[in-house]
Amino acid sequence: MAKRNDAPRRTVSRDEELLSLRNIRAGFAKKLQAVSLVFVFVIAASLITYFAAVPTGGPPGGERAKRIIAEVNGEPIQREQFEMMVSERSRERSMVSGDALASIGVRRQVFDEQVQQILIAQAAEKEGIRLSDRDLDREIDKLVDQQVKQERERAAQGKPMTDQQFEMVIRSAMGKSVAEWREELKQNWESRKPLLRQALLQQKLMEKVAKVPNPSDEELKRSYDLLTIRHILVSTGNRTEEQARKRAEEILQKVRSGADFAKLAKEFSDDPGSKQNGGSLGAIPRSQVAALFVPEFAKAVEALQPGQVSDLVKTQYGFHIIRLDGVKPNVPADFEKNKAEYAKQYVETLRNAKWQQYLAQLRRTAKIEILDPEIKAYEVLDELSRKAGTPEYGAALDKAIAAFEKATQEMPSAEAMVVLGELYRAQSEMPGLAEPARQKARENAITAWQNALQRIESVQLRMRLAELYRKNKQDDLAIKQYEEVGKIAWDKPEIHAQLKSIYKQMGRQDLVQKEIEWEKKYQERMKAERVPSVPKSSPQAK
Repeated sequence: MAKRNDAPRRTVSRDEELLSLRNIRAGFAKKLQAVSLVFVFVIAASLITYFAAVPTGGPPGGERAKRIIAEVNGEPIQREQFEMMVSERSRERSMVSGDALASIGVRRQVFDEQVQQILIAQAAEKEGIRLSDRDLDREIDKLVDQQVKQERERAAQGKPMTDQQFEMVIRSAMGKSVAEWREELKQNWESRKPLLRQALLQQKLMEKVAKVPNPSDEELKRSYDLLTIRHILVSTGNRTEEQARKRAEEILQKVRSGADFAKLAKEFSDDPGSKQNGGSLGAIPRSQVAALFVPEFAKAVEALQPGQVSDLVKTQYGFHIIRLDGVKPNVPADFEKNKAEYAKQYVETLRNAKWQQYLAQLRRTAKIEILDPEIKAYEVLDELSRKAGTPEYGAALDKAIAAFEKATQEMPSAEAMVVLGELYRAQSEMPGLAEPARQKARENAITAWQNALQRIESVQLRMRLAELYRKNKQDDLAIKQYEEVGKIAWDKPEIHAQLKSIYKQMGRQDLVQKEIEWEKKYQERMKAERVPSVPKSSPQAK
């Protein structure tokens, strides 16, 4: 997996803007990096879905899409269970954030998670990893033992406790013996056996495909080296592979002839993330290279000596020319003292990197047929993100808009409408766009967000909508949205402070005064709640 701006790096910087295209597309995406049974189980419990067997040749077109979201190597993702999970996850997000807009992107996230879980189960089967009911029962016994042990330690509070004393504690607290309580704990696991099976399969698969030997002292010290790396990317996104190769060879020839690498990167590189920095990817610990870059790129970096330039390196993004500017030793001062812990961290880092590479390979080689129009639209959104900062961005934006228009027509959802509105808003800010077209794009965004507000309530979305009204010279409609926000957020001083500032900008002193009055009443209410009332019969009241 790689950085979404077409650089080979995996990490994506966090965009704080709630409705940024990057967040809509991938900001909620989560990696499964299981390192223990407990962690794996927690993840699996939130992701797993029960998939009923459905003939792969089912009804064509829309009828089939009504029942199935997608098929992963022939295995279906059932719509009913999928929609239940999306609804539950959206509700959780909205409750935590306090705004329905936090659920944007959940649909894509749930889809990616379910695809990954299916691929893991299929891979485990292929690797001959199987679990009998007896295996599950043994694991449940271990988990119950662990729970009982933790409860006993909590009850003992660091003091010795006999079995008889612990028995008395449990009988007093639960009205049953320790043996009866243990049996109850085991029974509670029965309904969760499918989750546990999935978690164990994942753990065993990871142990098999992501083995990492313990490092020597020299390897461990080298892992802390800081590598300063530059690269030039010639993308195959808007060229044939032959065209990209030819262009990359011409650039490589210039590099070999002594031309300034940084200047060539600024002029020719298709990686917007590093282009303006002369192709610089920064200083990266050697141990992180495998985790941050796709395998072909990481392997090429490891083979370079300081100052050396690679041959052409082909990855899924195109052709790279890589230069290792320098290597700086960076062994921790307490290396000898904490060597064992550092070795453990090193193994864990490489193990997780290897696991992520394995998962990425499973996804790349899988046959995934997507039937849900909204998920299809999110796939197009991936392409838009890859085109950011390139001349092809405008065409990719038009394609994404068309995909989400189709999605909102076929299976309308508030989430798709919110994204469609954001795409229109982005279109309205395209450089060089004529004012009539810019206004039309804003009007389209307004319509999309108005439709979304028929299905969800969101202070943040109303604020965005009001902003578009203002840009469209429709201040009266913007005021209506702001006033509605004030009613919804009746107990949120930060929102009212924002509204007061906006009203000042708009020259609406009457509305500013209303917000001042709201602040006074709010402060009085808070003061009254902080001061307890005194009964008339108490000495203080006399």
